[in-house]
Amino acid sequence: MTVDRPIPQALALADTLAEELSDPRTAWNAAPPGGRTWPQSLAGGAAGIALLHIERAHCGRGDWDTVHTWLTAAAAGDLTAAANASLYMGAPALAFAMNAAAGDSGRYQRALKKLDDATITVTRRRLTQAHTRIDSGEAPAMKEFDVIRGLAGLGAYHLKRHPDHPITADVLAYLVRLTEPRPQEHGLPPWWTGVAPNGEVSPDYPGGHGNFGMAHGIAVI
Repeated sequence: MTVDRPIPQALALADTLAEELSDPRTAWNAAPPGGRTWPQSLAGGAAGIALLHIERAHCGRGDWDTVHTWLTAAAAGDLTAAANASLYMGAPALAFAMNAAAGDSGRYQRALKKLDDATITVTRRRLTQAHTRIDSGEAPAMKEFDVIRGLAGLGAYHLKRHPDHPITADVLAYLVRLTEPRPQEHGLPPWWTGVAPNGEVSPDYPGGHGNFGMAHGIAVI
């Protein structure tokens, strides 16, 4: 079935949710105890909520003041470019949201330059680790290459932000190398990991698994 126009009920619900998430202060106060409110998170923080308002502003159903309010909340505090920074957390996550807000305009370019530098540094460090792992013949961890935590996600940002930059080509070259057979595989795909789909060692997966999903598996490549 082809949907030619938005469903009114869905738009009304989206409008309601966006209104409830219009102010970071009230949104955080309404969060359940123990809820994830890390500012630089696409999954559970201000950066992800900013994306909602960014898409609404681009299509004329939201305003840029709300976008700026949420991006400011996402940038509050120290930005992290630590070893666990990824498309969904830290400086790369804020860069992804801010680049979406900038679009074809000149908005946020100074901030994006700093975020680009941090994200490129994170990506180069992760690429060095990944190639060292491949050279050693060891099996990868999902967080090395997946969208949520790994190089496929970082590559998605670079491909969108600066497709002609050398870092983009370097990530794509790594992803191609990830598919090349390893001598130690014994018939298993080269992205086979030694853990269960949840990323933990499990007796239900004594030999690990090969993930074909879009978030954590080879399908993203």
